[in-house]
Amino acid sequence: MPSPRNFKGISNVFLRLLSLFVLCFVAQKMKITEITLPEPLTKAVTEMGYAEFTSVQEQTLPALLAGQDVLAEAPTGTGKTAAYSLPMLTSIKTNDIVEGLVICPTRELAIQVISEITKFSKYMPSIKTATIYGGQNVATQLSRLRRKPQIVVGTPGRLNDLIERRALDLSKVHYLVLDECDEMLEMGFIKDVNRIIDKVAGPHQTSLFSATISPEIKKIANRYLKGEVKKVEIKRTLTQENQIAQKYVLVSEEKKKEAIVAMINSLSFTRAFVFCRTKHKVMQIEKILTKATSHAITSLQGNLSQNKRDRAMKSFRTYECDVMVATDIAARGIDVNDVDLVINYDIPEEDEFYLHRIGRTGRVDKTGTSYTFISQGQKGMIKKYETMTHCPIAQYVIDRGNVMKTYLESLEPKLKDDLTAEKTAVQEACAALSEKEGRTVLPVELAAILLKDKMSVPVKETLAAYEPREEKSYSEGHSRSIERNVEKKKFVTNPDNQRFFINVGFEDGANDVSIKNFIMKYAKDVEEDDFADVYVRGTFSFFELPKDLSTSIIEKIEGTHYGEKLMHVEKTDRDQSNPKKTSSRPAGSHYGHSSYKDKKGYAGHDHYSKGYKKY
Repeated sequence: MPSPRNFKGISNVFLRLLSLFVLCFVAQKMKITEITLPEPLTKAVTEMGYAEFTSVQEQTLPALLAGQDVLAEAPTGTGKTAAYSLPMLTSIKTNDIVEGLVICPTRELAIQVISEITKFSKYMPSIKTATIYGGQNVATQLSRLRRKPQIVVGTPGRLNDLIERRALDLSKVHYLVLDECDEMLEMGFIKDVNRIIDKVAGPHQTSLFSATISPEIKKIANRYLKGEVKKVEIKRTLTQENQIAQKYVLVSEEKKKEAIVAMINSLSFTRAFVFCRTKHKVMQIEKILTKATSHAITSLQGNLSQNKRDRAMKSFRTYECDVMVATDIAARGIDVNDVDLVINYDIPEEDEFYLHRIGRTGRVDKTGTSYTFISQGQKGMIKKYETMTHCPIAQYVIDRGNVMKTYLESLEPKLKDDLTAEKTAVQEACAALSEKEGRTVLPVELAAILLKDKMSVPVKETLAAYEPREEKSYSEGHSRSIERNVEKKKFVTNPDNQRFFINVGFEDGANDVSIKNFIMKYAKDVEEDDFADVYVRGTFSFFELPKDLSTSIIEKIEGTHYGEKLMHVEKTDRDQSNPKKTSSRPAGSHYGHSSYKDKKGYAGHDHYSKGYKKY
């Protein structure tokens, strides 16, 4: 008979094995065949490569298919779109009325969502959809609505606009989704969302998806979610976080351009995001990479017209371009598969954006790598990001030898060219230099010199051809604009006023005076004294007017041009709570602050402010 000590040892082994069995059992993911979906949906998702569901899909699909309201907290890239889209498509009848509504914070997310829904409904020919968002011609969207879609995906401002025009009827909606609710709250859209939901008059099922669940989101959930609410919380586990290998590159500001060229030329990747802080830096890096690398480069920043933004995203999604240079405007709401490389050329202004940036890779059980350029003065950020992500961040040293090797290997196709004249020139040069140097100069020495020049000249040439001269013209105006708005930190909106977003800012050469004059040029009934506030940001601004003067502002200004920039205007609201956000700078540093100027005298710019984001 075993002794008590042996018995205890056997028990411990048994418990370990039992725990391991339970862990493995729990870790097994739900297969597609384990959930009953209509045959057309099953066929479509199978063709799309779905074999099993992600955690958020596994936990929300049964409840949504059963008609329950759902509150789901899950990080970006976990498959939320499929989680709410498949039950919605299952519930849609073939009536010529709007039955499903998805409200998104940004036009990019709205376009993505409708794209996924279109793929899911590939074998459901009776399903019609429409996207509704600002920046696109209203007539185009009215035409879509006249086709009587059953599913509408849109942003709050334009949805409200079309509701007010009586072009969009939501009285028969029975499936409602609030996607990226935290982002809508942060952008000041919640009052717009409330107005939209008030128009969903009949019985309906509601699901709320958010990357984070704050007390404010809980209030929204308590207001709109009814019955036995299914609550789901998906946190990034260490395993998920480790799907993204994080590294930092110690590099000075003046060496960053050469570093980005070297990395894009030497690293192996399918698709890459390069994140910069300002639109001018985006344009500069796009030009440098286009000239100095063999990759197809595109960019996304706030100064692009909607058509150009759409073309940029399409080229990236269809692999026509494999590198996207972008500002943080692209870090939220854009979901592109097979992005396995993220490079943070500039560290983000706010800590939260770091997570959103690196989250563009390592999505839905795939792996990826992020590299962040860090200067000596920014090294404190490494520990901060390690704490945020629960993962170590290792230093990466650019191997110039590997960069050169990669470049030389890319020359293989040119070996088939007729190089007779070039070989003769090298031989003659070696003979002449050997006589001059008093030793034998080998062809490999000339090749090494040419290679060294090749590794540095493209960046220098590109910089000389593309210096951001226009930045100096608005930096002083930007500083004055900030000084004028110092007293506007406590945001209190007069209920008699309406607040508007307009997609022009100091980077477009605008200031509060020029914005007022521009608005008064088209809205003849508005006078300078009518403006309650003008708040100028990098690529966008906000202004307030009395409500009795604001009814036709959108109609008069939408589609006009400020210089060469196509104008977009939407109604919005201020975020009254204005909780402080953490800033992505170590104590004592000033980069990115209005008082900071780099060695050329250009002020740093923060493109985002709590409650004031471009959408």
